[in-house]
Amino acid sequence: MKKSHLFLSLLMICAASIFFLSSSGKAYALKYGPSSYSSYPAYYNTHPLPLPKYFKHRVMKMVVEVDYAKPARWGLAIANIKNVMAAFGDNSFKYKIELVAFGPGLRMLMKKFDKKNEAVLQSLVSYGLKLRACHNTMLKAHLTKKALFSFVNVVPAGVIEIARKEMQGYTFLKP
Repeated sequence: MKKSHLFLSLLMICAASIFFLSSSGKAYALKYGPSSYSSYPAYYNTHPLPLPKYFKHRVMKMVVEVDYAKPARWGLAIANIKNVMAAFGDNSFKYKIELVAFGPGLRMLMKKFDKKNEAVLQSLVSYGLKLRACHNTMLKAHLTKKALFSFVNVVPAGVIEIARKEMQGYTFLKP
């Protein structure tokens, strides 16, 4: 009886100390928890993380939706695409990425509105990114293909293109 009483006392002391330490305002985390994030970027820059084993013999397929007219969000979409491409390295046969812009997001692919991202988008296209513009949006805005960057292809409807890609096994991403 004394051993079980001692064990329960130790267990209660441990629980109480964890409670008081966690409420003290200091973060105590596991090796990869939130308190280790401050050292993570430097480590990642010198030691890239390996891809999950799931992608070893598979192609990662992703369709990215852009339907907003905010350049900051466009930058987020570009950053997400760059991260995926960086994870797979120079092997563009391991991923298929398509960006579909419609509605106000079509501005991302227009010469008039997004000249600063043209070079970035063109370089991503050279690494395998496919850019698609919604023809329905172009009709409503009275736009022609000349208003878009030369490396953008037009699809009949942006939402139909996204649905078609999802039916082909693409993962949907809306940053």
